[in-house]
Amino acid sequence: MAGGRPSPYDPERHPIWAEGLAKLGKIEDDIAAAMGIHVSTLRDWKKKHPEFSVALKIGKSEADTRVENSLFKRAIGYEYEEVKTVNDGERVEKTIKQVAPDVTAQIFWLKNRKPEEWRDKVHQEVTGKDG
Repeated sequence: MAGGRPSPYDPERHPIWAEGLAKLGKIEDDIAAAMGIHVSTLRDWKKKHPEFSVALKIGKSEADTRVENSLFKRAIGYEYEEVKTVNDGERVEKTIKQVAPDVTAQIFWLKNRKPEEWRDKVHQEVTGKDG
């Protein structure tokens, strides 16, 4: 006979909820808090309910992809259209704006994508018996 309360897990509701929160970039601690459960319960659900685990992975993957795409855009620069309403709504002005490439984003990208070529190298002084 199993002890304790029955699990509040709902296979119709919790996977969808978890996926949605993960898509918003929420971490597991935040997702558990939003669901009113302890993070250890969330981890148990991942082990016991494959559909829940898959939903979390899908949501996290979507959020990660959005961030990766944004980082890439910042690294290479991009254009966007700015739309302004002027003269109390009489006229709409559209302007193409450019965002210059961001060196910090480029460095981050290269250090992570090509670490052998771009990692910070530590200068080491080698000495032997001849100095």
